[in-house]
Amino acid sequence: MHQRFFLIGLAMFTATVTQAQTARYCDGRLTANSHYSNVQSNGSRSTVTYFMQLQNQSGETVRYTVRFSAPHIQGALNGSVVATLASHQQVTTKLGMQNFSNPAGTGQLSQADMIRYTQVVCPR
Repeated sequence: MHQRFFLIGLAMFTATVTQAQTARYCDGRLTANSHYSNVQSNGSRSTVTYFMQLQNQSGETVRYTVRFSAPHIQGALNGSVVATLASHQQVTTKLGMQNFSNPAGTGQLSQADMIRYTQVVCPR
């Protein structure tokens, strides 16, 4: 009996954590399904590249811009490029890169930080 309540509680907690990590933009028309990073290392230094998967949740084409304002980012998106997503289309967008003096990319942004520093605007 206790195990069943534990599993139900765990499922509710997992759903809450997953939901908390979803970012919605432009009145809910666009959703960031994922924020993630890739680490490339040469054995002494590393480069972390940050990405976002953005999906159009609406039944119409949406124009948007992306700005990534995290500190110390190279090649960060600055909101100047207007792109479009067709109805229910998904795209992976490179947000920027960061270099580290350790091979594991220790110090990279967390998923919560990536969400916090990402702005998506839909010009009309």
